[in-house]
Amino acid sequence: MLPNYTVRESYKAKHVSLKISALGSLEVIIPPGYDQKHIPDILRRKQRWIERVTQRLEARQKLTGVQLSEQLPAQIHLQAIAEVWQITYQATPLPGIRWQEQANFNLVLYGKVADRANCRAAIQDWLTHKAKVHLIPWLRSVSQQVLLPHDRVSVRWQKTRWGSCSSSKSISLNGKLLFLPAPLVRYVFVHELCHTVHLNHSSQFWALVHHFEPDYQRLDAQLHEARYNVPLWLEES
Repeated sequence: MLPNYTVRESYKAKHVSLKISALGSLEVIIPPGYDQKHIPDILRRKQRWIERVTQRLEARQKLTGVQLSEQLPAQIHLQAIAEVWQITYQATPLPGIRWQEQANFNLVLYGKVADRANCRAAIQDWLTHKAKVHLIPWLRSVSQQVLLPHDRVSVRWQKTRWGSCSSSKSISLNGKLLFLPAPLVRYVFVHELCHTVHLNHSSQFWALVHHFEPDYQRLDAQLHEARYNVPLWLEES
């Protein structure tokens, strides 16, 4: 039996590709004019891959402390900095929602905690704080190690990119990096720092990446599936 899927036509696509979102939905991306009657055969050939990725998604979502059906976490596992936080939701008459870090890695949300969307926004605000406290100094340390200076650093919440570098050598980091294993985070740092020299993905760029990270090909392959480390409640916010 074929899985449920959606089809998206992309002018950038040169061939058919499959994409499973962090929410578990399957998307088939096709070039313009592609005959969609061939899609079922492709899905049958890729069935084992689809099952493997789906199982990995479910396992990783459980690891991050939230089941697929849950909307808010009771626990947050920040792999990048090796911290596991317990989350408490405390209803108070205060307007809005505020967060407070307490001892032993406890995060308390105060206010109208019945509002799940605002709770997710408050947790994301806390995660932005964590990213600025931990990821930005970490990037600066790696920058000094590889002798590749950069300009300003910001934290954003991109849907697909783990980081970016501008022509002025300003680097943007995705706050979701907090959920990735530390070696992958460091690889993203090296990748973006190399863009301060080569603002492209030329052979010269990859040679520079290889110089600072000889195992970059394995790490880059892992990074393509790293989105499955990000919990569903954050993807839905």
